[in-house]
Amino acid sequence: MAATSPTPLPKGPNCWECRYMAITWDVRMPYGCKLMGFRSKVVPSLEVLRTDGRFCGGFSPKPAKTDAQKVSKKPVGNSSQRRENDPRRPVYHINLIT
Repeated sequence: MAATSPTPLPKGPNCWECRYMAITWDVRMPYGCKLMGFRSKVVPSLEVLRTDGRFCGGFSPKPAKTDAQKVSKKPVGNSSQRRENDPRRPVYHINLIT
């Protein structure tokens, strides 16, 4: 008797890569789907699978980031470099003990 290898289960859409995934302000329902207009305790694709029995059909991948949208290592705006440039400036330490 030959052992058959189990067939891999199909993977559903990954909400973290979907343009409609949302993080809500509601602590009890932290995830949301902008396309279907609902909030959930679990990732929306799992909620759709649990409710409907099928994978989410509204998945749309996020647009690729252009060079202008990529994160830059440069400081934003007019950041002050005073402490790095003026070592005579005192450093104040604050002890936060609660």
